[in-house]
Amino acid sequence: MRTNNVMNNIREDESIMGKDDFLVASGNSERIKKEFIGRVVPSPFQADILFDRMQQNENLLSDEECFTSLHSNMSDDTNIFYFMTPSVSYYINAKFLTLAFLCLIFDIEITKGFASFILNATGIDYSVIKLDNMERCVAYKIKEEKRIGFEQLVPLVQCNFDDYNTKCGHYRNDETCSIWTHSNIQNAIDSLIRKRVLKLNGEMYEIVF
Repeated sequence: MRTNNVMNNIREDESIMGKDDFLVASGNSERIKKEFIGRVVPSPFQADILFDRMQQNENLLSDEECFTSLHSNMSDDTNIFYFMTPSVSYYINAKFLTLAFLCLIFDIEITKGFASFILNATGIDYSVIKLDNMERCVAYKIKEEKRIGFEQLVPLVQCNFDDYNTKCGHYRNDETCSIWTHSNIQNAIDSLIRKRVLKLNGEMYEIVF
């Protein structure tokens, strides 16, 4: 019954958190993915990828966002208990710009409508922006840290290839991602700024998304 109380509280929160710049949804994984289709991505294939990336990269969410899974022995649709096959319900409260960032660094196709939203919100033309692997790595780490200066960033991204292979899951076939010099990192930062993905606030770098 405790799970039911949690889900009731979550449903009450939806009316509070359902802002225009947030995607708020609850239910099983297929129900969450349906919220992505049309609004963010064009097909179930991309929705599967986006759902998986969100689940694997909760560290990229801000303090006001969440991706929560709740295990229950009771079906969402009936009062019948399923002791052998417990269900999993999810609650997502995420900024559309966070979803845009995930789509950008993980090469997930988006809808034309969502691309228009990104353009209006950030000035970034998603249809023409391309990031190389080092830019993706640097952007990922800065997004994870929220705000960070160059000297603090360098030792964080000077990790070995296998570490980033595990954390980002994107650079599996590009061993050049393990070459982290100050010059390479600065070049990636400068390129991200030119592409309007990154901004400098004082001496701290922040992701625009």
